[in-house]
Amino acid sequence: MVRNCSLTRPLAVVTGASSGIGYELAKQFARNRFDLLVTSTGSSIDEAAKSFKGLGAKVETLQTDLATDGGVETLYNHIQKTGRPVDAIAIGAGVGVGGEFTECR
Repeated sequence: MVRNCSLTRPLAVVTGASSGIGYELAKQFARNRFDLLVTSTGSSIDEAAKSFKGLGAKVETLQTDLATDGGVETLYNHIQKTGRPVDAIAIGAGVGVGGEFTECR
């Protein structure tokens, strides 16, 4: 009997993957044999994707602003178009804002 075994690696979606925590999370997924769908608001995501590909991952990139409803919908639609289940998702998109936030006033 011949089994139809899929050789597809698991898929991880990582937002904010062009820098910071999102970038580091995407690297960890790639090192652990995940394919990636990575997002960022800018074109720097394409440069980051080269690093992930160098770690053996198949990588798709998407430029979208997840601070907007349209950006979230774009990501959702792109995930659906892959035709693959999402095995892991890391939501690293965001903007750091410095300053005091623990002080009572």
